[in-house]
Amino acid sequence: MTKHDMNEKTGKTTETPTANIPRILVVTSKGHLTEPVMDYAISVAERLNRAIHAVYVNTLPFLPDGGVRARHFSRAVRESATIFKEKARQKPVFFSYTEESGKVGKVVHRLCHSAKRIDFIVIDKGIRRSEVTRKAPVPVFSVIYTQSKKGNPTYKKKHHFNNLNTGGFSMSAKKTRYAKRCLIFGLGSAALYAAVFTSSETVMEYYTRGGWYAILPVATVFAFSYFHGSFTSAFWSMLGIEGSQKAADELAEKREKSADTVEKRRDERPRAQVNA
Repeated sequence: MTKHDMNEKTGKTTETPTANIPRILVVTSKGHLTEPVMDYAISVAERLNRAIHAVYVNTLPFLPDGGVRARHFSRAVRESATIFKEKARQKPVFFSYTEESGKVGKVVHRLCHSAKRIDFIVIDKGIRRSEVTRKAPVPVFSVIYTQSKKGNPTYKKKHHFNNLNTGGFSMSAKKTRYAKRCLIFGLGSAALYAAVFTSSETVMEYYTRGGWYAILPVATVFAFSYFHGSFTSAFWSMLGIEGSQKAADELAEKREKSADTVEKRRDERPRAQVNA
Protein backbone atom coordinates (compact mmCIF):
# COMPACT_ATOMS: atom_id res chain seq x y z
CA MET A 1 0.00 0.00 0.00
CA THR A 2 1.30 3.42 -0.90
CA LYS A 3 1.65 5.64 2.12
CA HIS A 4 -0.39 8.80 2.39
CA ASP A 5 -0.80 11.45 5.08
CA MET A 6 -4.20 12.76 6.09
CA ASN A 7 -4.48 16.16 7.76
CA GLU A 8 -7.09 15.77 10.49
CA LYS A 9 -7.88 19.50 10.60
CA THR A 10 -8.37 20.32 6.94
CA GLY A 11 -9.31 16.89 5.69
CA LYS A 12 -6.78 17.20 2.86
CA THR A 13 -4.23 14.61 1.94
CA THR A 14 -0.65 14.99 0.89
CA GLU A 15 -0.47 14.04 -2.77
CA THR A 16 1.58 10.94 -3.52
CA PRO A 17 2.13 8.89 -6.69
CA THR A 18 -1.35 7.42 -6.08
CA ALA A 19 -2.85 10.81 -6.95
CA ASN A 20 -2.96 9.74 -10.60
CA ILE A 21 -5.07 6.67 -9.82
CA PRO A 22 -8.75 7.08 -10.78
CA ARG A 23 -10.95 7.63 -7.76
CA ILE A 24 -14.37 6.73 -6.48
CA LEU A 25 -16.11 9.79 -5.10
CA VAL A 26 -18.20 8.99 -2.01
CA VAL A 27 -20.62 11.78 -1.11
CA THR A 28 -22.66 12.32 2.04
CA SER A 29 -24.54 15.25 3.53
CA LYS A 30 -24.17 13.88 7.05
CA GLY A 31 -21.36 13.99 9.56
CA HIS A 32 -20.98 10.22 9.47
CA LEU A 33 -20.94 7.93 6.47
CA THR A 34 -22.92 4.77 7.03
CA GLU A 35 -20.88 1.57 7.24
CA PRO A 36 -22.65 -0.21 4.33
CA VAL A 37 -21.60 2.67 2.04
CA MET A 38 -18.03 2.50 3.35
CA ASP A 39 -17.86 -1.27 2.87
CA TYR A 40 -19.34 -1.10 -0.63
CA ALA A 41 -16.95 1.64 -1.77
CA ILE A 42 -13.91 -0.16 -0.36
CA SER A 43 -14.96 -3.46 -1.92
CA VAL A 44 -15.37 -1.91 -5.37
CA ALA A 45 -12.17 0.12 -5.06
CA GLU A 46 -10.21 -2.99 -4.16
CA ARG A 47 -11.54 -4.98 -7.13
CA LEU A 48 -11.06 -2.17 -9.65
CA ASN A 49 -7.79 -0.86 -8.20
CA ARG A 50 -9.24 2.58 -7.51
CA ALA A 51 -8.66 5.13 -4.78
CA ILE A 52 -11.45 6.60 -2.65
CA HIS A 53 -12.14 10.24 -2.00
CA ALA A 54 -14.93 10.94 0.49
CA VAL A 55 -16.58 14.34 0.63
CA TYR A 56 -18.71 15.42 3.58
CA VAL A 57 -21.01 18.27 2.56
CA ASN A 58 -22.43 20.57 5.22
CA THR A 59 -25.64 21.75 3.55
CA LEU A 60 -26.45 24.25 6.33
CA PRO A 61 -23.21 26.18 6.83
CA PHE A 62 -24.90 29.48 7.73
CA LEU A 63 -27.36 28.18 10.29
CA PRO A 64 -27.81 30.93 12.93
CA ASP A 65 -26.79 28.83 15.92
CA GLY A 66 -23.44 30.39 16.72
CA GLY A 67 -21.53 27.72 14.81
CA VAL A 68 -22.68 24.86 17.06
CA ARG A 69 -23.87 22.69 14.18
CA ALA A 70 -20.71 23.36 12.17
CA ARG A 71 -18.50 22.30 15.09
CA HIS A 72 -20.51 19.12 15.65
CA PHE A 73 -20.38 18.42 11.93
CA SER A 74 -16.59 18.85 11.75
CA ARG A 75 -16.04 16.63 14.77
CA ALA A 76 -18.29 13.92 13.32
CA VAL A 77 -16.46 14.16 9.98
CA ARG A 78 -13.09 13.58 11.63
CA GLU A 79 -14.43 10.55 13.48
CA SER A 80 -16.05 9.11 10.36
CA ALA A 81 -12.94 9.72 8.25
CA THR A 82 -10.80 7.93 10.84
CA ILE A 83 -13.09 4.89 10.69
CA PHE A 84 -13.16 4.98 6.89
CA LYS A 85 -9.37 5.33 6.71
CA GLU A 86 -8.85 2.34 9.00
CA LYS A 87 -11.23 0.19 6.94
CA ALA A 88 -9.48 1.21 3.71
CA ARG A 89 -6.03 0.56 5.19
CA GLN A 90 -6.90 -3.07 5.87
CA LYS A 91 -7.56 -3.88 2.18
CA PRO A 92 -5.36 -1.79 1.22
CA VAL A 93 -7.06 1.11 -0.58
CA PHE A 94 -5.85 4.70 -0.84
CA PHE A 95 -8.23 7.04 1.00
CA SER A 96 -8.61 10.79 1.24
CA TYR A 97 -11.40 13.10 2.28
CA THR A 98 -12.51 16.72 2.32
CA GLU A 99 -15.13 18.66 4.21
CA GLU A 100 -17.22 20.94 2.01
CA SER A 101 -20.18 23.26 2.47
CA GLY A 102 -23.00 24.34 0.19
CA LYS A 103 -25.23 22.47 -2.22
CA VAL A 104 -24.34 18.85 -2.93
CA GLY A 105 -24.76 19.23 -6.70
CA LYS A 106 -22.38 22.18 -6.94
CA VAL A 107 -19.76 20.46 -4.80
CA VAL A 108 -19.92 17.32 -6.95
CA HIS A 109 -19.68 19.38 -10.15
CA ARG A 110 -16.58 21.19 -8.92
CA LEU A 111 -14.83 18.02 -7.74
CA CYS A 112 -15.59 16.15 -10.97
CA HIS A 113 -14.00 18.96 -12.99
CA SER A 114 -10.97 19.32 -10.73
CA ALA A 115 -7.58 17.69 -11.19
CA LYS A 116 -8.76 14.47 -9.53
CA ARG A 117 -9.88 11.73 -11.90
CA ILE A 118 -13.35 10.60 -10.81
CA ASP A 119 -14.56 7.33 -12.33
CA PHE A 120 -17.97 7.24 -10.67
CA ILE A 121 -19.84 8.51 -7.63
CA VAL A 122 -21.39 6.69 -4.67
CA ILE A 123 -23.96 8.68 -2.68
CA ASP A 124 -25.15 8.06 0.84
CA LYS A 125 -28.74 7.97 2.05
CA GLY A 126 -30.39 11.36 2.34
CA ILE A 127 -29.10 12.68 -1.00
CA ARG A 128 -31.44 12.84 -3.98
CA ARG A 129 -29.89 11.02 -6.91
CA SER A 130 -31.37 13.52 -9.37
CA GLU A 131 -29.55 16.36 -7.60
CA VAL A 132 -26.21 14.69 -8.28
CA THR A 133 -26.84 13.27 -11.76
CA ARG A 134 -27.68 16.73 -13.12
CA LYS A 135 -24.21 17.98 -12.18
CA ALA A 136 -22.10 14.83 -12.57
CA PRO A 137 -20.52 13.78 -15.89
CA VAL A 138 -19.92 10.25 -14.53
CA PRO A 139 -22.23 7.42 -13.38
CA VAL A 140 -23.89 7.81 -9.98
CA PHE A 141 -24.58 4.88 -7.66
CA SER A 142 -26.82 4.87 -4.59
CA VAL A 143 -26.32 2.09 -2.05
CA ILE A 144 -29.58 0.58 -0.80
CA TYR A 145 -29.46 -1.24 2.50
CA THR A 146 -31.63 -2.07 5.49
CA GLN A 147 -30.61 -1.33 9.03
CA SER A 148 -29.95 -4.47 11.02
CA LYS A 149 -31.81 -4.87 14.30
CA LYS A 150 -28.61 -5.89 16.06
CA GLY A 151 -26.57 -3.14 14.41
CA ASN A 152 -23.14 -2.08 15.59
CA PRO A 153 -23.45 -0.48 19.03
CA THR A 154 -19.79 0.57 19.05
CA TYR A 155 -20.22 2.70 15.97
CA LYS A 156 -23.45 4.22 17.21
CA LYS A 157 -21.86 5.28 20.46
CA LYS A 158 -19.19 7.24 18.60
CA HIS A 159 -21.80 9.24 16.72
CA HIS A 160 -21.62 12.74 18.19
CA PHE A 161 -23.33 14.65 15.40
CA ASN A 162 -26.82 15.79 16.34
CA ASN A 163 -29.31 15.38 13.53
CA LEU A 164 -31.48 18.50 13.41
CA ASN A 165 -34.23 16.85 11.37
CA THR A 166 -35.85 14.99 14.23
CA GLY A 167 -39.30 13.61 13.73
CA GLY A 168 -42.25 14.73 15.79
CA PHE A 169 -44.52 12.77 18.05
CA SER A 170 -47.51 11.10 16.42
CA MET A 171 -50.27 9.06 18.01
CA SER A 172 -50.92 5.53 16.90
CA ALA A 173 -53.82 4.85 14.56
CA LYS A 174 -55.74 3.20 17.38
CA LYS A 175 -55.47 6.20 19.69
CA THR A 176 -56.36 8.52 16.84
CA ARG A 177 -59.54 6.55 16.22
CA TYR A 178 -60.50 6.74 19.89
CA ALA A 179 -59.80 10.48 19.93
CA LYS A 180 -62.14 11.00 16.97
CA ARG A 181 -64.89 8.97 18.63
CA CYS A 182 -64.37 10.88 21.86
CA LEU A 183 -64.76 14.19 20.03
CA ILE A 184 -67.84 13.12 18.05
CA PHE A 185 -69.77 11.63 20.96
CA GLY A 186 -68.64 14.38 23.31
CA LEU A 187 -70.08 17.00 20.98
CA GLY A 188 -73.22 14.90 20.59
CA SER A 189 -73.69 14.69 24.36
CA ALA A 190 -73.15 18.42 24.75
CA ALA A 191 -75.68 19.10 21.98
CA LEU A 192 -78.31 16.92 23.68
CA TYR A 193 -77.83 18.62 27.03
CA ALA A 194 -77.97 22.05 25.39
CA ALA A 195 -81.15 21.15 23.49
CA VAL A 196 -82.93 19.95 26.65
CA PHE A 197 -81.96 22.93 28.80
CA THR A 198 -82.64 25.60 26.16
CA SER A 199 -86.00 24.09 25.15
CA SER A 200 -87.27 22.97 28.54
CA GLU A 201 -90.77 24.36 27.98
CA THR A 202 -91.20 22.51 24.67
CA VAL A 203 -89.84 19.32 26.22
CA MET A 204 -92.29 19.49 29.13
CA GLU A 205 -95.20 20.23 26.79
CA TYR A 206 -94.73 17.13 24.63
CA TYR A 207 -93.36 14.78 27.28
CA THR A 208 -96.43 15.22 29.54
CA ARG A 209 -99.15 14.66 26.94
CA GLY A 210 -99.36 10.93 27.51
CA GLY A 211 -100.35 8.31 24.96
CA TRP A 212 -97.77 7.69 22.29
CA TYR A 213 -95.80 10.72 23.53
CA ALA A 214 -94.70 8.56 26.46
CA ILE A 215 -92.11 7.06 24.10
CA LEU A 216 -90.26 10.39 23.94
CA PRO A 217 -88.80 10.28 27.49
CA VAL A 218 -87.66 6.68 26.97
CA ALA A 219 -86.06 7.53 23.61
CA THR A 220 -84.35 10.55 25.16
CA VAL A 221 -82.91 8.43 27.95
CA PHE A 222 -81.57 5.91 25.43
CA ALA A 223 -80.05 8.72 23.32
CA PHE A 224 -78.31 10.25 26.34
CA SER A 225 -77.13 6.83 27.47
CA TYR A 226 -75.73 5.96 24.03
CA PHE A 227 -73.88 9.22 23.41
CA HIS A 228 -72.60 9.64 26.95
CA GLY A 229 -71.61 5.97 27.27
CA SER A 230 -69.79 5.99 23.92
CA PHE A 231 -67.99 9.19 24.89
CA THR A 232 -66.87 7.72 28.22
CA SER A 233 -65.71 4.47 26.63
CA ALA A 234 -63.72 6.26 23.92
CA PHE A 235 -62.21 8.62 26.50
CA TRP A 236 -60.86 5.83 28.73
CA SER A 237 -59.70 3.80 25.72
CA MET A 238 -57.81 6.83 24.42
CA LEU A 239 -56.01 6.99 27.78
CA GLY A 240 -55.10 3.31 27.47
CA ILE A 241 -57.51 2.01 30.11
CA GLU A 242 -59.28 -1.08 28.78
CA GLY A 243 -61.60 -3.66 30.28
CA SER A 244 -59.98 -6.92 31.37
CA GLN A 245 -62.04 -9.10 29.02
CA LYS A 246 -61.42 -6.81 26.06
CA ALA A 247 -57.70 -6.77 26.74
CA ALA A 248 -57.64 -10.56 27.00
CA ASP A 249 -59.48 -10.91 23.68
CA GLU A 250 -57.06 -8.56 21.96
CA LEU A 251 -54.08 -10.46 23.36
CA ALA A 252 -55.49 -13.77 22.11
CA GLU A 253 -56.11 -12.24 18.69
CA LYS A 254 -52.54 -10.96 18.49
CA ARG A 255 -51.19 -14.39 19.40
CA GLU A 256 -53.26 -16.04 16.68
CA LYS A 257 -52.03 -13.56 14.08
CA SER A 258 -48.40 -13.97 15.14
CA ALA A 259 -48.74 -17.75 14.94
CA ASP A 260 -50.16 -17.60 11.41
CA THR A 261 -47.63 -15.15 10.01
CA VAL A 262 -43.97 -15.94 9.45
CA GLU A 263 -41.55 -13.04 9.48
CA LYS A 264 -39.57 -12.75 6.28
CA ARG A 265 -35.83 -12.58 6.53
CA ARG A 266 -34.51 -9.18 5.56
CA ASP A 267 -31.93 -8.88 2.85
CA GLU A 268 -29.24 -6.71 4.43
CA ARG A 269 -26.74 -6.95 1.61
CA PRO A 270 -25.72 -3.61 0.07
CA ARG A 271 -27.06 -3.00 -3.43
CA ALA A 272 -26.27 -0.36 -5.97
CA GLN A 273 -28.27 1.53 -8.57
CA VAL A 274 -26.64 3.36 -11.45
CA ASN A 275 -27.73 6.30 -13.56
CA ALA A 276 -25.40 6.54 -16.52
